[in-house]
Amino acid sequence: MGVELLITDSPERAQALAEYIHQLNCSRDSLERSTYLAAHKQIKDRFDPDHDPAFVLAGAGWHPGVIGIVAGRLAEKYHRPVVLISIDQVGRSRDRFRPQRLRVNLHQALDYCSDHLLAHGGHAAAAGLRIDETHVDAFRAAFCEFVACHVTPEERIAQVDVDAEAPLSQLTLQTVEQIEQLAPFGAGNPRPVLCANGVRLAEPPRLLGGGDRHLALKVTQHEITLRALGFGHGEWLEELSATDRPIDIVYRPVINHYGGRRSVELHLVDWRVLPRPALARDESGGE
Repeated sequence: MGVELLITDSPERAQALAEYIHQLNCSRDSLERSTYLAAHKQIKDRFDPDHDPAFVLAGAGWHPGVIGIVAGRLAEKYHRPVVLISIDQVGRSRDRFRPQRLRVNLHQALDYCSDHLLAHGGHAAAAGLRIDETHVDAFRAAFCEFVACHVTPEERIAQVDVDAEAPLSQLTLQTVEQIEQLAPFGAGNPRPVLCANGVRLAEPPRLLGGGDRHLALKVTQHEITLRALGFGHGEWLEELSATDRPIDIVYRPVINHYGGRRSVELHLVDWRVLPRPALARDESGGE
C-alpha cells in the first residue's frame, strides 16, 4: 500500500490509501503503547530494576509486530538486555523478537540458552526465538546468567558520553551547518552529542505525536530560546513539568526545515535538575 500511495496517479486513490495507512499507524501506536505499559509494569512488579542483569518478559496478546520496538525502548531505559516474549493464542509456545543496546552478543547469548529454545536466530545486536511456554523460567535464568558473566554491574549503569559543552548562544545556523558537514551520521560516525548547563524551560513541556511518546519543549539560556524535542521520552513530561529549577541538558543539534524556513532544533538525549545551592551560614549559626 505504501508503494501504491507513492506511484498512483489518482488523487482519490492516494487520499484513501493515506487515510487507511494513517489508521494503521494509529493502531500500531496504540498497540505499542499498551505493550510498553504492560511490560514496564511487569518489570516493576516482578523484577529488581536496580540489580537484575537482564529482563525476560512475557505476556499474552503482545503483538509480534511491536515487541521488538518495545524491547529496544526498555533496553535503552534500563541500560540492560530486554527480551519480550509474546504468548501465542494457543498458549503452547511463545514467539519473540527483540533488539538490544548493550555490550552483549545476542547470538552468543541465545546459543548459550539453546537447550531451552525451540529455535533461535539473529546476530550480535538483534535476535529472535521460539520457546515452549514451560521453558520460559529456565530460559530467563540461563539468559540472565550469561549476561551477568559478560556485563559487570558497573557497565549496567547508564552513561552519556558528551563531545563538548555548547551554550545555546553558540548554536547558530552557520555552526550547525558546519556540524552537518560531518554527515552521513550512523553507527560508525554518530552525530555529535553536546551539553548546555543551567538552561530553563521557556514554557511548559507538552506531549507530541501518537501514543504520547514524544516530548516538545522550549529551553532558554542567556536570552536565547530554542525548540527541543525528546523523541520517545514522553515519560519525562511529569518530572519536567514539576521542576522550577534550571536544568542541564544533553542534546544533538539539528536543522529543522519547515514551511520554507530553516531553524536550529535540539534533539534531547538526557537532562538533570541542577541541585539547590547550599545555604550560607553566618558566624552566629544563622542562615
